[in-house]
Amino acid sequence: MVQIHPPLPFLLRKRFNPILRKIFEHTADAGIEVKGENLSEAFDEVSLAFTEIITGGNLPNLKSFHSIDLEGIDLDNLLIRYISHLIFLFDTENFIVGSTNLQIIMDKNKKLKGKIHGEKYNEKKHGYGVEIKAISYHMLNVSEGPPSKIKLILDL
Repeated sequence: MVQIHPPLPFLLRKRFNPILRKIFEHTADAGIEVKGENLSEAFDEVSLAFTEIITGGNLPNLKSFHSIDLEGIDLDNLLIRYISHLIFLFDTENFIVGSTNLQIIMDKNKKLKGKIHGEKYNEKKHGYGVEIKAISYHMLNVSEGPPSKIKLILDL
């Protein structure tokens, strides 16, 4: 490999006084692991854990609801779509989940239908934990059971 010019940090050191820098590892993830008698119950538990991460452990009152109608190629994909939908609802409407009534349909494509109940997030009322940015495929696992188990990592 031929280097045509020195890398930028070397060029800058010649022009400016060097600035001390420290690079450190930072884990910005949270894991959720739940069990349920069936997949619907496990998805419910994931929903509540999702809210507890945002609020620091508090669950909302059940003042409003959103209908859920999602489809995935498999259970992992369905979970990714569901958590992504929860993130979307929080980011666009400040909606947090306090209870669910979900049904999973095991056809060729897996389907999730039902309602999620909760209310608009209010930091003074619900507290503050951390904001969830995304769900990761890393370590993602959905087991049908019984008991049904879900394990996932969220990017904070």
